Amino acid sequence: MKITMRTFVLGFTGIINSVLAFLGMVVPAKAFGEDNLSVVILSNLRAFTAAELALTIFSLYSLSHKKYQDMALIFILLTVIGWTVGQTLSIFVDGAPGTFTVGTIIVQALFIPLTWQALKKG
Repeated sequence: MKITMRTFVLGFTGIINSVLAFLGMVVPAKAFGEDNLSVVILSNLRAFTAAELALTIFSLYSLSHKKYQDMALIFILLTVIGWTVGQTLSIFVDGAPGTFTVGTIIVQALFIPLTWQALKKG
């Protein structure tokens, strides 16, 4: 079976986002590397991770339905860009970031061109 870049991106993000969404809904403080989160922030994080889970399910669904792959890749690209910009801005607002934040910014920034290439090769 030949694995295309498109299949890799959709499958990889599906697996990673499933784990993150599960952790974000069950224990958001651990998923985001924070110890002191207020109830309002926790409920917002659960809402965001539920939306991420919906995106993940759609991405995995699009693996077997080719006509939805472009839309799933666009959603992934927009989500990754949004998270990267948001976390980068939080460095300027909140000060020194933790290693988790720096690591996710680097991984997401590297993932943006990979997702773009998968979308263009469609």
